[in-house]
Amino acid sequence: MTDAAHLRAAMTTELALGGRLTTKQWTSAFNTVPRHEFLHRFFALTDDGTTYEAVDDSRSEWLDVVYRDAVWPTQLDGDPTAWQRAHDTGPISGEPTCSSTQPSLMASMLEALDTEPGQRVLEIGTGTGYNTALLAHRLGDTNVTTVDVDADLTAQARDNLSRAGYAPTVVTGDGERGHAAGAPYDRLIATCSVPAVPPAWLEQVRPGGVIVTNLYRRLVGGSLVRLVVRDDHTAGGKLLHDCAGFMPLRAHHTPDLWELVKAASQQDGDTGKSNLPEPVSDDGPAWTVLADLLMPDVARTDITRDDGTVQWLVHPDGSWAYHDTTTSHVEQGGPRKLWDQLEQIYTVWNDNRRTSRDNIGLTITATGEQVIWLDDETNTIDPQERTRNR
Repeated sequence: MTDAAHLRAAMTTELALGGRLTTKQWTSAFNTVPRHEFLHRFFALTDDGTTYEAVDDSRSEWLDVVYRDAVWPTQLDGDPTAWQRAHDTGPISGEPTCSSTQPSLMASMLEALDTEPGQRVLEIGTGTGYNTALLAHRLGDTNVTTVDVDADLTAQARDNLSRAGYAPTVVTGDGERGHAAGAPYDRLIATCSVPAVPPAWLEQVRPGGVIVTNLYRRLVGGSLVRLVVRDDHTAGGKLLHDCAGFMPLRAHHTPDLWELVKAASQQDGDTGKSNLPEPVSDDGPAWTVLADLLMPDVARTDITRDDGTVQWLVHPDGSWAYHDTTTSHVEQGGPRKLWDQLEQIYTVWNDNRRTSRDNIGLTITATGEQVIWLDDETNTIDPQERTRNR
């Protein structure tokens, strides 16, 4: 057994023991597809976490690093020249715009697709092509289509896939539009995040088909949802237990967070004390995920100071809230009282027996509206009133 095969087998065993791989078909895929063929060069954060260094297959530890259960950025700021600059001049700053996803997360999402032989899958977000190769190994090249907006990425992915022995359909295009030429699909998986499920996806996945995607939010983030498409092109389903933080579709632009915070910091608002049991956090309990879904355009940032951490919540309409996590002091202003809404959502969650993340559900209506519910679709949470409809 080669070093790569040994490391791949060890990674696969780790994923299975951790409960991420549960079927022999996906276990076989992870044990066979060579991740290293998709990561001959990538970025790694420096020890201080502020910049990215260039890593490639010339390093003695390269294979060991590749087969860790970790995410590895392969592009910064949409710039195909960034890796070479980091290699030539040293670590650089930037925002990842393409990454090889953490294998444990990939496994959970692929298992959630519940694929069967002969089914056709559309993947949104080609990236390096590694996830595409796993799909092709499971379902065959002719049954897999992958779409990415970045021509440089799709060109590199084609090369990576060919080197690894796979030849699915790779399309350069806007993932929000799907790929109508290959429809209908039995499954759709998105390795990027979207603020709302695009209508094209619902139209291109057949009734009974499954969509697995990450909903883009800036309050908590990380919501993965599994939806089943219905005859009328609506869909419904629950969140997965796992969370994720995929990069948003390139076409989705959001207001600058710091500009909103700067504007809010120059205003006076109503003051009070927080009635919540803990600050809002990325790894918090399920009520924060519920708030994330019900407050889709609210962004949060935490600022660490000498006297503790403060939180800002901001919305493009000018609504804002400031929370001192040490003293529980809250100040809020603008058209909506964001902290009051958080507390109302916490009350709803508490009244619903503190339901878990995977009991939170989502329905996409015929008009594209996202309806949030707890436990079952009759227990909806009104997006305006934040109250239960029994």
